[in-house]
Amino acid sequence: MRFNVKRFLTSRHALKHGASLFALAAGLMLSGAQAAGYNAGWGFDEAGMNRAVQPGDNFFEYANGTYLKNLKIPGDMSSYGPFRILYELSLSRQKTILDEAAKKSVDQPTDDMGKIGTYYASFLDQKAVDRLGAKPLAADLETIRNVNDGKGLAAAFGSSLKSMAFTTFQIGVEQDQKDPEHYMLMLDQGMSIGVGGGLGLPDTSYYTNPKLADKKKAYQAYIAKMLTLEGWPDAEKNAQAVVDLETALAKVEVPRDQTRDPIKTYNPMPVSELQKLAPDFDWATFLISAGLPAEGLENRKIDVREPAGIKAMATVLKGADIGTLRAWLAFHLGDNAAAYLSSTFYDASFEFNSHTLSGVAQQSPRWKRAVRVTNGALGWALGREYVARYFPPSAQAQITSLVQEVKASFHERLEHNSWMDEPTRKAALNKLDHFAIQVGYPKKWWDYSKLEIRKGDVYGNAVRGVAFNWQHDLDKLDKPVDRDEWGMTPQTVNAYNDPTMNEIVFPAAILQPPFFDPKGDVAVNYGAIGGVIGHEMSHGFDDQGRHYDEHGRLSDWWTKASTDAFQKLADRLGAQYDAQEVLPGAHVNGKMTMGENIADSGGLNLGLQAYHDSLHGKPAPVVHGLTGDQRVFLGWAQVWREKDRPDALRQQMLSNEHAPAITRVNIPAHNIDAWYDAFDVKPGQKLYLAPDQRVKIW
Repeated sequence: MRFNVKRFLTSRHALKHGASLFALAAGLMLSGAQAAGYNAGWGFDEAGMNRAVQPGDNFFEYANGTYLKNLKIPGDMSSYGPFRILYELSLSRQKTILDEAAKKSVDQPTDDMGKIGTYYASFLDQKAVDRLGAKPLAADLETIRNVNDGKGLAAAFGSSLKSMAFTTFQIGVEQDQKDPEHYMLMLDQGMSIGVGGGLGLPDTSYYTNPKLADKKKAYQAYIAKMLTLEGWPDAEKNAQAVVDLETALAKVEVPRDQTRDPIKTYNPMPVSELQKLAPDFDWATFLISAGLPAEGLENRKIDVREPAGIKAMATVLKGADIGTLRAWLAFHLGDNAAAYLSSTFYDASFEFNSHTLSGVAQQSPRWKRAVRVTNGALGWALGREYVARYFPPSAQAQITSLVQEVKASFHERLEHNSWMDEPTRKAALNKLDHFAIQVGYPKKWWDYSKLEIRKGDVYGNAVRGVAFNWQHDLDKLDKPVDRDEWGMTPQTVNAYNDPTMNEIVFPAAILQPPFFDPKGDVAVNYGAIGGVIGHEMSHGFDDQGRHYDEHGRLSDWWTKASTDAFQKLADRLGAQYDAQEVLPGAHVNGKMTMGENIADSGGLNLGLQAYHDSLHGKPAPVVHGLTGDQRVFLGWAQVWREKDRPDALRQQMLSNEHAPAITRVNIPAHNIDAWYDAFDVKPGQKLYLAPDQRVKIW
C-alpha cells in the first residue's frame, strides 16, 4: 500500500475501473506515437495546433485546439491524451506477453511466466466466472454476518488487508519520515490519500454538496443493487443506512487540502497511545488481525497521519448500528471484488463507478481488464518480461544523461535564485546533489515463489495476490530500508519523486514518444521529457518535498526568511489556480493541487533552461518556422493535450491533487518571461501578467 509520500506525475490511473482512464482511439496496431497524431519526422504534431487562437489568449488551445476538436473519447474511456495512449500501448504489449504465457497455463504453476499466464487465462474465462455467481463471496459474507460488536468490526477491518474485504482505516508500511533508514507502520483516515477509505464516493463533497445530490442518490441505488446480488436482506433500507453512515464519516474527516503539511501529519506514537487517542476502536485487535505479532504490539510505533480525523471516525463507528456496519462491510466487499465476479456484479459496479461518476459509456474488453488485474497481483513478474522485450539498454543511457543535464540546469537556477538566502541555498544544492536517479526498471525484482496461483480460481487468485502483497509490506518491518525497491512497475506510464528516498524514478513505459523521441527535435524533447524530469525534481522542493533533507529525513532545514519568501510565492501561485473556472461553477483548488502546480512550473522552467544550456551559446535553429523556445513550450503543451468527460473532470477537480490539463499548460507558461518573448504576448491578452505578477519559484 502506498501512502501520499510519493509525488506522481499523474494519478488518474489510480481511480476505480482504470479502463475508463486511459484511451486509444482506434487500432492497437498503430504505435502509440502514431495514434496520438504525433509526427515522427520531428516529434511534434503541428497539424494539431489551432493557429486561429492567439497563444496569449489560450496557449493550451493554440497548441492543441485542432487535435482536441477532432478527438473523440473512446466509449470505454473517461479521458484521452498522451498518458492514456501510452498506457494502451503498454497494455497491448503486456497482452502479447500474457497471450504467450497463457499457452503454458497449468493447474498450479511454479515459475513466473506460468503464474502470470495462468492468472490471466483464468480471468479471461468469463463463462466459468459467470457460472459461479456470488459463490466466491460466501465465506467472506459469513464472516461479516458474525460481526457482532466493536471487537468483531476491528477484526474484520484487520483481516481485510489480506482479502477483498474492506477497512475504513488505511494502514501500510512506509519509511519513518524522520528516520528513513527504517520502516514503520502508517495509519491514515483514507480519503486524504485518494484510495477511498470508508467512503465509496470520490470525495467528502459528494456527501455534503447539494449540487452533487444526484450522485449520492445513484450511489444509494448502487449499494442496494450490490446487496441484492449478495443476497443481503433489506437491501433498500440498509442502503439508506450505509449512505447515512458514510455521510457521518465524511463530515468528520480532515479535508484533503488540510493534509498536505508533512510536519503536521507526522505523529508517531506507540499503539498503546493510539488506543488512548481513539479509545472507541479496538486497535490491538485490528492490527493483530492484519498480521502484526501480538508480542510487543503495544510498544510498536505507528505514524498516525490525521489524529483528529482518526479519533472522530472511531467515535462515529462506535455509535453506529451493528446491522448497518455489517451491511456496510458486505456492500464494500462486493464493490471491491466485482471485477473478479460474474457479469452481474461487474455490470452493476461499472454502471455506477465508471458510467455515473465518470461518464464512461461502455465497458472495456475483458482482455484489458485481465491485463490490469494480472498487473495488480504479479506486476513485477510481468514487468521483468516487459523490460526484456521493450526497453533497450540504450534508452536507459540516453534518459539518464538527459536527467543529469536537467539536474545541472537546476543547480544553476538554485545558484541564481533571487529569493532564497545563502544558508538555505547551500542546503538545497546539497539535497539536489544527493538526488538518486532511477531509470527504466529496478535493480531487483520481486520473488513470487510463495504466491500460489490456481487455474480457474479467479477470486481465490485475487485474494491470494492481495494477501501476498500485504505480507510483502509486513515483512519489511524491523528491517533496514531497501533502497533498490521501486514504488511503480516499469510498464507504468508515469514517474514519481519519493522524498524519503530523495530519489526520482522514470519507468520504462513513459520513455517513448510523445514524451521522448531519440530521433526527434531536441527542443521538443526538452519541453516534453525534459519538463517531466524537471517536474519530478521540483517535487523535491515543493510545499511538501521541501521539508525533507538530502537523506530523505523530515527536517526543518530552511531559514525563516527563506520559508516566508517561499510561502508568499506559493500563496500567489495558489491564487492563480483558484481563479481558474474549468467547469461552470467549478474552480481549481489551488491549495490541494499546490505541490503539482509548483512542480509543473518548475518542470517547464527546467526543461527550457536545460535546452538553453544544451546550445552552449549557439543560436537555436528554426524548425518549421518555429523558434527553439517556441518548440520547448509547445513540446510541454503537447504532453498535456487531454480531453475529459465532464463528470470525470469534475471528479478530478474534487479529489485529485493534479490540476486539469488546460491549467497545467497555461499557468506555468504565463509565469515565464521567455514565453512572452517567444510568442509576442502583449498586455490585453487573456493570459498576460505584468512582470511583477509572474510567480517564479523554481
